[in-house]
Amino acid sequence: MNRTVTYLLGPELVWLLLFALAGILVAQNQPVTGISHLKIIWLNWYLPAIGVMLAFVPLFWATGNLWWWLVRIGLASLIGVVLLVGYLCKSASYSDIRDLGVGMGFLFFVAIGWTLLASIGLIAILFQLANWSFLPALKCLLVVFSLFLLVMKFKWDNP
Repeated sequence: MNRTVTYLLGPELVWLLLFALAGILVAQNQPVTGISHLKIIWLNWYLPAIGVMLAFVPLFWATGNLWWWLVRIGLASLIGVVLLVGYLCKSASYSDIRDLGVGMGFLFFVAIGWTLLASIGLIAILFQLANWSFLPALKCLLVVFSLFLLVMKFKWDNP
């Protein structure tokens, strides 16, 4: 694969595609009603976690220094989690007194995303320091990702 293409297919692209998916799903649930509010809140539970897991996928084709890729993944995911959760919380807002928990929800969902990022990042760093291949562990994470998608699909259909 061309070196320029490998750099373009990084974690930033994962987060941009996730924002597009969130925009499509939120647009289908506007104006906010009781059921659509619950659906958007469920997106807050899963999309940041899915985004963090998918941000590590470019390590499959990464060329060059792995430490640089881990820094890119970390920065893109820190910013991506905050922006995605902020967008979803704003989209779930009723713009009245019923929004009392949205601010705390924002902090809670960002904390979930950052905790998952720190956990996976620490595992990747430990694998790198031990000179082990991180790709088998990443494959296991993708299995977890597919389970997340199944649970999300079930919750989306049955709020």
